[in-house]
Amino acid sequence: MQLGQFDLFCQVARVKSFSKAAKLLHISQPAISAQIHSMEEFYGIKLFERTPHGVTLTPAGTVLFDYAKQILELHEDLERKLTGMADEKNQKLVVGATPTVGGHALACGIWTFKDKYPDLQINLEIDNPQEIVTKIYDKDVDLAIVECPVRNFKGLTVKNVFTDELVAIVPNNAHWAGRTTVTLDELLKNRLILREEGSELHLLLDEALRPLNLRFADLKPSTSISSASAIKTAVENGHGVSIGLRLTVQKELRHGNILALTIENVDPRVEYNLVYRDDDLTGVAKRFIRFITSPGELEVC
Repeated sequence: MQLGQFDLFCQVARVKSFSKAAKLLHISQPAISAQIHSMEEFYGIKLFERTPHGVTLTPAGTVLFDYAKQILELHEDLERKLTGMADEKNQKLVVGATPTVGGHALACGIWTFKDKYPDLQINLEIDNPQEIVTKIYDKDVDLAIVECPVRNFKGLTVKNVFTDELVAIVPNNAHWAGRTTVTLDELLKNRLILREEGSELHLLLDEALRPLNLRFADLKPSTSISSASAIKTAVENGHGVSIGLRLTVQKELRHGNILALTIENVDPRVEYNLVYRDDDLTGVAKRFIRFITSPGELEVC
C-alpha cells in the first residue's frame, strides 16, 4: 500500500464521488476506480457503497479513513522533522514558472507546500519558457513547471503534472450565447486580441496549429497585449475575442463574465510539465517533486 493510495482514498471519502475526486486529482475516473478496487482487494473488504448519487463509506471504510488520515499526518510530520535537520543549502528552494503557471497553477499549490515546511525559503522565478529552461541549466532554479512543449533538452527530466486546454475566449453576450464551439475562421473575422510574440501562448499556438499548416504569425491579431488580465478585461467588455488557456479564465467563467468555446479542428490539449536536472537535486527539491506529482497536490487557484 502506498501513501498516494491513502491520499486518493481520503479524497474520495471527503467528496463522496469518484468523478468529483477525479476532477480534483486531475486523473481519470477509471484510474480512481482501479485504485479503490486495488485497496479493497488488498484489505479483502468493501470500502465504499456505490449509490446513484455517489459513494458512501462502509463501516470498514470509515475505520480505514480514520487510520489513513493519521498515517498521512504522521508522514507529513516526519518530513517536516527531517527537513529541519537538513543543512542550510536544503533550506532553500527556487521554483521556476512561466507567467500562466506562476499566476494560476502554482499560485496556491506552492503555498500549500510552504505550509507543510514553514522553515523553508521558497522563491518563485517567473519568466518566459526559453529563459526558464536556461535558468535550470545555469542552476539558477532547482526545477520548473512550464506549459510549453519541452523536447530534446539533454540532461533534463520532464514529467507531466497537469493537463489544460486551449479555448476561444469570447464575451458573454447575445451574439455568443448558447455557443459551445467556434471555427478558427470565425475567430479571425472578429477583432482578435492575443498575447505578444515570444509568450508561452505563442509557442502553444504554434504547436496546436501545426497540423493545419498554420503558425501564430498567420493569425495576425488586430491587437497584441502582454497582460493576460488586460486581454480578459477587453473581452469581457466586448472589445474583441481571444484564445487562451482554460486555467486562466476559471474565475471569469464562474462569474459568467465570458464564455470559453472549443475551437473546431484544433487539438486543445496542453500539458504542464515539471522540468528539472536529475543529477544534483537537493533533498527539499526531491520532496517538492513528490508533492507536486502526487494526486491532487497541484492546487489550482
